[in-house]
Amino acid sequence: MKYRTLGRTGINVSEVGFGGAGIGHVWGPTTDEECIRSVRMALDLGINFFDTSPMYGGGKSEENLGKGLAGRRDQAIIATKVRLQNEDDRASHENMATAVRHSVEQSLTRLGTDYVDVLQVHHQVGAQRGQYMAAVGPPPRYALLLNHEDYLALGNAMREVVQEGKVRFIGITAWDGDPPAIKKIIASGIFDTAQILYNLLNRTAVGDPPSGFDDVDQGQSLPLAHASNVGVIGIRSHAAGALVDHLDREAAPDSEVARDHRRTRNIWPLLSGQYSTLSQAALRFCLDNPGIATVVPGFKSAAEMEEAVACSELPSISEEVLADLESLYLRQFEH
Repeated sequence: MKYRTLGRTGINVSEVGFGGAGIGHVWGPTTDEECIRSVRMALDLGINFFDTSPMYGGGKSEENLGKGLAGRRDQAIIATKVRLQNEDDRASHENMATAVRHSVEQSLTRLGTDYVDVLQVHHQVGAQRGQYMAAVGPPPRYALLLNHEDYLALGNAMREVVQEGKVRFIGITAWDGDPPAIKKIIASGIFDTAQILYNLLNRTAVGDPPSGFDDVDQGQSLPLAHASNVGVIGIRSHAAGALVDHLDREAAPDSEVARDHRRTRNIWPLLSGQYSTLSQAALRFCLDNPGIATVVPGFKSAAEMEEAVACSELPSISEEVLADLESLYLRQFEH
């Protein structure tokens, strides 16, 4: 396993991190026992960065992570999240600080620790306030859409739990939001880390979207984060499970996952000569970007985690293949 520095935090994190949605039973069927075993094996194989959230399985992810790290907390960097639950939570600084403290204390109990290394905002950011669908359901669940002023105010409230020693650093979830607002937040200097989407299907974190682009525009947030010394956590490396040889769960034909998986038909022939699986190639593509400190695929089994860890030792994608992939991306994966 190789390690990189997480921006201004100075923390050395494994370049392959552990995304916690899977161990919250979000990405298909698994068991708590398998989830806990995966966490323990991840430590054995050199993974030290674990990203979770109270929203993953209603706290199940944090619980399983805490059990997996029991007795080995000193070997792990834990990043979790906070989400305001209603309008009252953002009505004042005091309300925000109370909501953050309550969320953190619950997370600490589930994780079985007295501090977390990184606390991240788990909200989309928009040009204006509103709400967005946070989970498809059924039933669908909605969350507050924050504007950039809300985000900065929440960051200041989060600083209180930093001062109390319950959190070391704070970060944002910088995807699926309003690019101008995200840029203001990154440049504010309040936040230490940013989760940024980057994968074979979506490179807008580093460049303009191509003609016909139909995914989330990341607004070239990655170079701005780098310039601001904000540590980048790469997310959605496998496009919510689409960048794999075979989908491991049912997906409606008109869903984004099904759409993205169909596009792999044109991607995989370019990579099959160098890698054993599309999953490995997808992760290697993200690891080849030096601006990303750690990439956090979502694991729900030891087998998935072992395959990902092996990517740290795989060769980079060749320049010739990268050029072909770029051409395919610009054509939006059409021959």
